[in-house]
Amino acid sequence: MTDILGQILSRRSVGPRHLTGPDLSPEELAVLASAAAAAPDHGGLYPLQLVHVPAHQRAALGEVFANAALETDPAADAATLQSARDRAMAGPCLIAILASLTPDHPVVPVEEQWISVGAGLQNLLLAALSLDLHAKPLSGKRMRSRALRDAFYLSAYLSADKHLAAFVVLGRHNGPRAERPRRNASEILQTWCLD
Repeated sequence: MTDILGQILSRRSVGPRHLTGPDLSPEELAVLASAAAAAPDHGGLYPLQLVHVPAHQRAALGEVFANAALETDPAADAATLQSARDRAMAGPCLIAILASLTPDHPVVPVEEQWISVGAGLQNLLLAALSLDLHAKPLSGKRMRSRALRDAFYLSAYLSADKHLAAFVVLGRHNGPRAERPRRNASEILQTWCLD
């Protein structure tokens, strides 16, 4: 088995509370960005953008997270809002995954552009392993909130054009990783036959 196949098969998400260490260096961030940029990109549309949230900006992002929680639930209590703030502080490194799509492209449908974004995210996760880092992508309904869209300068665009797709938390991890069952190849692989 090649090194890359071994990494693919052994990759597991590690939650933010299990990640330690400092924020990533500019050199480490450049490795991750280079790997993400190597994803398939039909038409050279560059739909994937990465935004690193540095440590000194995480508290400000926490307030944005709290505002997003209020949008989702205007009756959210103080504990819920604090939990939202705390999420912005979890893990040593935080990268936002943005999708900049070209609707109605004459050759490349939006679905294919989303595939490119996902492939770039997977490349980033695998490149993290090569740096002895672990990661977990996080998303949810709050990603579509006005608060987060404003914070990442997406509100000026039509909802079909720009998206905050996920956050990725990265850091060091020396403990055990949760093993979740994965489907066997025979469960997902079929042979096409026209009858």
